[in-house]
Amino acid sequence: MTKISSIYINPDNKAKIMSIYAKHLAQWPVPYESLNVSTSYGSTHIIVSGPIDAPPLALLHGQGGTATMWLPNILALSREYRVYAIDTIGDLGKSELDNLDKYPKNGQDYSDWLVDVFNKLSINQAYIIGESRGGWIAMNLSIYAPERVKGIALLAPVGISSLLGFVFRTLLMMGLQPTDVDKEKFFRWALGNSPLVYEILAEYVFTNMNCRTKYAWAAKFSNEKLKQITAPTLLFVSRSDPTFSKQKDIDRAVKMIPNLQLEVMSEVSHAMNIENADFVNNRILEFLNSN
Repeated sequence: MTKISSIYINPDNKAKIMSIYAKHLAQWPVPYESLNVSTSYGSTHIIVSGPIDAPPLALLHGQGGTATMWLPNILALSREYRVYAIDTIGDLGKSELDNLDKYPKNGQDYSDWLVDVFNKLSINQAYIIGESRGGWIAMNLSIYAPERVKGIALLAPVGISSLLGFVFRTLLMMGLQPTDVDKEKFFRWALGNSPLVYEILAEYVFTNMNCRTKYAWAAKFSNEKLKQITAPTLLFVSRSDPTFSKQKDIDRAVKMIPNLQLEVMSEVSHAMNIENADFVNNRILEFLNSN
């Protein structure tokens, strides 16, 4: 068997992702700088916006979304913060693994990678916003390097509830050789019917199905781990989110995370930062400005 040399499997997939990325970045509503910093896993790409002397704010995207998924949020967030939208190493985007066999394989590894990124950017401590898998990474940083975290906002994070049910349903819907119809149905089930969500994420999601991204399983946090998240935390959940909507999981988060504010949204799906950007932006800024 030929060993693959890229998460994209072939040049066409990579070219497609880079084209989508460029299209969305062309719509970035504020001036930005595109940076690459070296880490122990490879080059990490960051889109940097906002005043140079403003407090640092790191954005961690969901699986397959790339840093451009923050397109509906960056204008509001970058007015008062120096915003670093980071492409997660091993995932789609402009970050590049040096070795496909060496990638973050657990929460501690992701924390170490992000500390490495912060060091290269001369960030001692930052606010973090994480969506889905990005929320899981943010929580791991808060657990393993709490001194680097000033506060975290979590948007439909994985890790508080188990992903096994979601994965099982995904396998039932998609099978081994999903058709275009199967992929479309999966997208609508997982991410809802918002036209803006579809515009920003659909091409990424469909192309990602032909790639082989390298990342750790987002394991469910134990109660003991959740108790270690002592930074001020804002948690967004939705009753319509197929990955995290059970009341027992919401209750567990409220009980275990010491300094938690809960925001329960209705009628939005998993990509809530896109689907209801104005509300999310305003609530996050209220939280950040008070901590």
